[in-house]
Amino acid sequence: MKKIVFLVFAVILLAGCLKFNKHAGDRYIITSPEIAEIVYLLQGADNIVGVTIECDYPAKLQEIEKVGNFGKVDFEKIISLDPTIVFTSGLEQELLTTELEKLQISTAQFYPRSIDDMISSIREIGKLIGVEKRANFVADSLFAEIEKISQNNGDNSPTVYVEIYNNPIMSVSDRSFVGEVVQKAGGNNIFAELPRDYSRVKAEDIINADPEIIILTCPPEVTAESIKIRKGWEVISAVKNDRIYTALDINPDLIIRATPRVIEGMKQLQKIFKDEK
Repeated sequence: MKKIVFLVFAVILLAGCLKFNKHAGDRYIITSPEIAEIVYLLQGADNIVGVTIECDYPAKLQEIEKVGNFGKVDFEKIISLDPTIVFTSGLEQELLTTELEKLQISTAQFYPRSIDDMISSIREIGKLIGVEKRANFVADSLFAEIEKISQNNGDNSPTVYVEIYNNPIMSVSDRSFVGEVVQKAGGNNIFAELPRDYSRVKAEDIINADPEIIILTCPPEVTAESIKIRKGWEVISAVKNDRIYTALDINPDLIIRATPRVIEGMKQLQKIFKDEK
């Protein structure tokens, strides 16, 4: 934890010191909270002129002009801010990227779907915004930290059910970013294979899999108590042994956002999987 915090502050300090570069006049609009966090880490907020409301970390980003939300942006606001580049993501933002290109607005699309994608995205973003050396340093350090974490797993890999949404009930496959994070931290995902990376699942399949641990990244109203009273779930080991972990136990952003903070998320998950206090 101390190493990654030191790394983050060191890079931000470097970003503040190197003010004179050929990208100093660039104007960025960022519609993805993951990419906003990465750009801020590498270069600070000076070039960021607009973000969506989901871009809430670091706190400084909350002070920047809003251009809508992840699923619906204000095109007039984007045009008025005269961006050099609009950073977009995948999924429903595929259409956004297309529409911006029709308006002859330069875009850069990044949608990290795995840990390797996250690391390569950091390198590519760094090159794009003129801080390639810093980006490579961060990427190399992240890779080393993740490898160290995965090598620190115990002999026992508890079975884990991750619920990312409750209505309908949705979980993650091993191919997803979240699924990979769980694996690297030493957990054994009960839904290794699903039709999609993030997919609907049946309650009876969860009950039959009998996970030892339940991780909830759902809205705050989904509590451990609300899980316990679900019909038939009282037989699940995680329920019987009070091993249900919510946003009060671990910040969901640390495991669902593909950013350097995932290191902290992995370490917290590893403690949970090892049942360490």
